Amino acid sequence: MAMQQLNCHACGRGVLVEKYSAAHTSIQWMSNAEECPLIAAGHHGFGSLARRCEELRRTIDDAVASHKLCESQIELPVGAAIPRLH
Repeated sequence: MAMQQLNCHACGRGVLVEKYSAAHTSIQWMSNAEECPLIAAGHHGFGSLARRCEELRRTIDDAVASHKLCESQIELPVGAAIPRLH
């Protein structure tokens, strides 16, 4: 499944989202993430936690709960098909 566009309920900014599981969500901002007022207000340091928006998280969770955003199905390799790093 490809990434799906979703707009944040709080600020309306668009992101592309792919949900793999309850714990794994991939987000691609369609504009500068620091333009989000909640991220801009709480921006401290670098990394994914510095660009976290709880309102966007709620928007994604609501979209999953209402089936507007479906979890992607990934088939992981098994046995001899598992890539080996040598």
